[in-house]
Amino acid sequence: MGSQDSIRYFPRKDLVETIHGLLTSGLTHALTMFAGRRMGKTLFVKQELLPAAETWRWRAYYIDLWVRRDNPELGLVEELEGFVEQKQTLKKPDKLLAKAGYGSTGIQAEWSGASNPEIDLQGRLKRAMRALVGQGNESVLLVVDEFQTLAAGKHEDFVSTFRATMQELQPQLKLFFTGSSRDALNSMFRKRKAPLFESAMPLPLPELGADFVEDRAVIFQEITGKSMDAAELGKVFNKIARVPMYLNQIVLHTMVSLTADPWEGFSLWRKALGDQGAHEQWVKLKPVDKVIVGHLASKQPISLFSAEFSAKVTKLLGEEKPYSPQRIQTAVNRMVKNMVLAPKGEAGEYEIEDRALEIYVAARMQGFLIN
Repeated sequence: MGSQDSIRYFPRKDLVETIHGLLTSGLTHALTMFAGRRMGKTLFVKQELLPAAETWRWRAYYIDLWVRRDNPELGLVEELEGFVEQKQTLKKPDKLLAKAGYGSTGIQAEWSGASNPEIDLQGRLKRAMRALVGQGNESVLLVVDEFQTLAAGKHEDFVSTFRATMQELQPQLKLFFTGSSRDALNSMFRKRKAPLFESAMPLPLPELGADFVEDRAVIFQEITGKSMDAAELGKVFNKIARVPMYLNQIVLHTMVSLTADPWEGFSLWRKALGDQGAHEQWVKLKPVDKVIVGHLASKQPISLFSAEFSAKVTKLLGEEKPYSPQRIQTAVNRMVKNMVLAPKGEAGEYEIEDRALEIYVAARMQGFLIN
């Protein structure tokens, strides 16, 4: 019941048309899309964007760097080489044996094409990208999911090489980057000294609205024969921060509860949520982290870096050394690095990265709950 695929996909046709229009306008050949986890960006790519590219007679390729986040540079190169090798244009023999001789005397030389995969990643990247695009004259759409994982890569020049090669291959090569970490994605595309600064146009993933909610209510009726109040389901949708995956799960929980009350489904879903990843995330947080996360989940207006908040943290934790704004900032920086928090774009403003954790914490908060 944890998969968004468990219930019928809701299409975003306008978004597909927008992407096609931008990538064929001549104004840009690369787009970035940030969206938090579980907001449906990967499902959109797989269910709509890639199939649409086929109708445009483009060659489309999808790479998910999250599954190779331990070594994203090597993962990207190997995926690109794999696409090329399917056409057998980049494949090298693992071993080549050459012989030459006269009579009983001979010389034998052996060459091995296998090499250390970490060596010459930039060279392999350029060769793979050029070979992939060079397989035909049609446009090529390369979709790289969770592209921000390259921000923590091991090789400083790798992203610069990627940028130079992608610009060399445009306009035939179109790129669509997605990311679930706003801070990491900004560090690659938005900051002035970023390796991909202004090389791609940002495109937001629009939040789904009332038409999505009504469609879920229709699905509920089709399956159960019972009518669900779409207005109440909409209130539930707002309660869960308008996360599509969560609403799908709640509708499924409502079916299991044998009622048509979406709030009953919400109650069951929230209990299941507490038994899963959100609770595990919560218990692993340091005491100061819990205070900060609880403060953000409760939507209190006091700044994290105010003297008032520092005094409250010091009192709650009862430590001898007071919590200054600098100590708070250190804790915040650590949680940003661990993808617990994310900057909102305004100086000093942060949000909880995982909305599941935010909903879980908000449900259990009574003032500042530490344990």
